[in-house]
Amino acid sequence: MGQQLDIRKFLSLKKQEIEGKDNELIVKLELCTQSIHRWLQYCEYHYVNLEEAVKEPNLRMDRALSYRRPGETVPVRFVYEANIAAFLNSLHALLDSFPYLLNLFIPVRENPDSIDIKWHRNFINKYEGFAFYDELIGLLMDSTFHKVKGYVNTIKHKHLIRISNQWDHLEFEAFTYKKPYCDEKRDIKFRLESVTDQHVMSFIEECHDQLIPKLFNLCDSVMNFKGSQLGNDL
Repeated sequence: MGQQLDIRKFLSLKKQEIEGKDNELIVKLELCTQSIHRWLQYCEYHYVNLEEAVKEPNLRMDRALSYRRPGETVPVRFVYEANIAAFLNSLHALLDSFPYLLNLFIPVRENPDSIDIKWHRNFINKYEGFAFYDELIGLLMDSTFHKVKGYVNTIKHKHLIRISNQWDHLEFEAFTYKKPYCDEKRDIKFRLESVTDQHVMSFIEECHDQLIPKLFNLCDSVMNFKGSQLGNDL
């Protein structure tokens, strides 16, 4: 994964803006950006493990109730199930941290710990008119993002989602998520959608190769906006 969160740029721009007046804010911003960076590393770690675990020879061993190597005590199924759950949990945390980061960097809520700071139209609309607003809405409306949320909320609050080994690939048997759409008034609404027989690695790859870069492109746009406000050429 080539994209990374440039923590130093976030911090340097904010320090330039406030000119050392609020060290507590800088501490919060540093902790938040470091956490997002770490969540990204967790995603990458679990993604690499998954690429190995779902290779066809390993999946065939799983169907034979076997271990990958002599002496192992963890079945192949546990390896890929744990890494799938960990990747998507880490990604969900990464994505859900962004509104908090955004409000620290460009505040629209006075209390940075407000429960209203989240991926919700009421909060996102506070940035209407900003250069990066369309990208914010684009991420809020992203179906893959909401599939991640649906998966994580199901395994956290209800039950693990069954995974079927098809010998050469894995499939999620079934789960639901709230799919966003715009009604006739252009308001964002959600309808419950079912996901069945979803190819696991196709979904994970979409998250890894498209959704994460989409978030970091948004981060770049937010920093470019702040830089232009400060007269910087980023």
